[in-house]
Amino acid sequence: MEKDLLKKLEQGKRRAVYASFFSDLLEEWASTEDLKIHNEEERFNCEQSAIKKWLNIKEFKEPDLGFLEELTKKKDLEKQFKTIKYSLLELTSTITQKVMQEEVKEHLNGISSSYKHCLRNRKLAIKTLKDTVLLNEYAGALTISLENLESVDWNLETSYLQTRTIWIKTKFRSYIDYGLYQTLLWNIIGERIGYSLKSFLQTNLDHPLKNKETSICIRKNSDNKYSYNIYSTNCTTIKDHPVYTELFMGLLKSSLGSSSQTDYNMQSSSTKMTHFHRIIQLLSAKITTNKEVNPDLNYYVFGIDFKNYFDQFDHRVVEKILHLVGFPSDVISLINKFLKIPFKIPVNKLNGLNEKEIEIEVEVEQDKKKKEEKEEDKEEDKEKEVKKEKENEKEKEKEKETEEEFIIKKSLNGLPMNYTLSNTLSELIMTLLEVYVYNESEIRIIRCVDDMYICSNNQIKISKAYNAIQFFCETLGMDLNLDKLGFNIFTPKTEKLKLEVVNNLKQLLNYPLPENSVTWGYLILSEEKGKFIINNQKLFQSVDWLKERINKSNIPIITKVNLFNIFIKYYISLMAPMVRISRDHLQNIGKITIEIEKRLFNGNRFDTELIQNIKKRFQFEGEFPKALLYFPITAGGLGLWRSASYLTGFDVKYTFLNCRIFSESKSSQIVYILNSEDWEFTANTTIYSAYGALLGEIEHASPSLSSEQKIRVNDFISRGSEVGGTRRVNLNNYYQWIISFLGEDVISHFGTFRFLITQLVPMQIIISGRLKDTETTV
Repeated sequence: MEKDLLKKLEQGKRRAVYASFFSDLLEEWASTEDLKIHNEEERFNCEQSAIKKWLNIKEFKEPDLGFLEELTKKKDLEKQFKTIKYSLLELTSTITQKVMQEEVKEHLNGISSSYKHCLRNRKLAIKTLKDTVLLNEYAGALTISLENLESVDWNLETSYLQTRTIWIKTKFRSYIDYGLYQTLLWNIIGERIGYSLKSFLQTNLDHPLKNKETSICIRKNSDNKYSYNIYSTNCTTIKDHPVYTELFMGLLKSSLGSSSQTDYNMQSSSTKMTHFHRIIQLLSAKITTNKEVNPDLNYYVFGIDFKNYFDQFDHRVVEKILHLVGFPSDVISLINKFLKIPFKIPVNKLNGLNEKEIEIEVEVEQDKKKKEEKEEDKEEDKEKEVKKEKENEKEKEKEKETEEEFIIKKSLNGLPMNYTLSNTLSELIMTLLEVYVYNESEIRIIRCVDDMYICSNNQIKISKAYNAIQFFCETLGMDLNLDKLGFNIFTPKTEKLKLEVVNNLKQLLNYPLPENSVTWGYLILSEEKGKFIINNQKLFQSVDWLKERINKSNIPIITKVNLFNIFIKYYISLMAPMVRISRDHLQNIGKITIEIEKRLFNGNRFDTELIQNIKKRFQFEGEFPKALLYFPITAGGLGLWRSASYLTGFDVKYTFLNCRIFSESKSSQIVYILNSEDWEFTANTTIYSAYGALLGEIEHASPSLSSEQKIRVNDFISRGSEVGGTRRVNLNNYYQWIISFLGEDVISHFGTFRFLITQLVPMQIIISGRLKDTETTV
């Protein structure tokens, strides 16, 4: 009894000491300005480069608009485009439908949770979501605007505000910020156009990704003769696998809405698979299956990426496509106004750009103030005269600032990022690219936004597909990122014969064969291992870049943790832990995350480094349980991301299908058509089940909790709701693993999960801190 009492007293003392420390920790975070970790010159150069592209200040190849007409008039496509044009006649009425409150809420949720939107709009979105009256007012005002489409345009009064350049993933990107209402308006228009467009294209266009009418399986009999079986698409084939319907023609849907979980705004902390992850999943499954089904054939893989994807869309190309597809004239006029973004740019910020290169009529506006003539009294006192001269100089400088010259320019290129309408328009253009490539080569592009891949075991077809992609982009003035073009060949032949095969391919290509291997995120395709492996070189380049910034002495502890979390989640996400690449893939990710920490912190793990910093900076005496580092900040922890707990959730559900099932398919004497990926269209259940298993997602599992742990989880949820000011009803799998692994340490140290004495801690900092602007987002 006495021991228990002493233990409780000791735990209470620890809680008081920790509350004092935690308060100091939050105050340090709140009192420090937003972290500046990037090179300002690099930021400025990126912004100038973006403005040049938008305003067409560059050597620019004239797009061949006649090529687009020829494409839509091809014998097998002309009738289908006419049908689409007829279907789009009702598009205007679709756009002008009443805006409902739920529709506004969906977009506001996306805006409030994305750092790609400016802080002003995020705060206003959060405020609006809490106010039903305000939501109704927005819905009503948006409805009125849509009923008068001809009046919808950018607001010239605020147009000069807004280029915001922030670090996204691996580089600076420039965004155009307008008011919340304007953002909502364009996003709702884009979403409504997008859903209609997807429906019409899927229904009417003979897209390369639609199911074939029939598929053929060749069966080898015991007497070595072949029989042919034709299957209708009504039967279950590999091509009918849900991944295909989700990825192909489903991507347009994934670009819609303003949710932060769309592939145009992917957040790396998600355990769910995005379309971007589907790419690596599909490529990996294709390579594995082809190696087993057709081991004697060469297999070719190309990776293609655009350079400054959104910045380089020529508005003439966009408008031409809208006319050819059959958009109503009033919708085309509306989209043209969206594209012609007016920039009010101070002349002195143009950085010496040559006006003759700007292919646009400019309106020069000067904000002048009348200068008041002042008579100077002759002063005999020299000191007074000098003083007055200095005052006059200051006044002249002030007057000069008010006379600043502005140039109003409207963009000729580019789609503004972070707008649903931009995503929809880019998807329309990419759909035409897919149609063109398939008509030229019968190869289906695997694509997410601007990341594209093509693969086949047919050398003629793969060369036609690569030539078609290059020609389409060259003709329409779209630049590919030469540094990111990749190529791999998987062949059973010797190195000498492989060289011959590659030389033959080069002869078929009209463009240089890429020298680099195919990459995806932080993975690289290895011909030696026959699969994707972690791209250590690329990964550690990014880690070394981060090391220079995260170890600055003036960084607050919480900011340092947040910065680490952002990047470690991003790194892990782009190693695709939820994809069945190989049995050792998850283990390799776990090992590399430990290497990342040691590389960042001079051989130490981050948790050890943090505790040392805490004790030194805050003179914290006594024991500091590591578990506290990993608890969320709303529970009194530091919110450090624990990769091991995250990856455990995948490992529990991971059951990799070995290749034995493929061997069984061979023994049953099934031989598949050796052109392209025609095995995908077979109805053979053996191959379907094997390939389908490779296309399955590894779900992030929750731990098996004891009854006592379940009680603790519920208490944890309840406490987080009280501290964080938001109502919660469940806990994600990741934090269930944290409690499972580390909860006992916290209970042992404090006696409860409710260890944070909120009366001694400035809790408002936690809530407001969620909206602190950050220089970095991924």
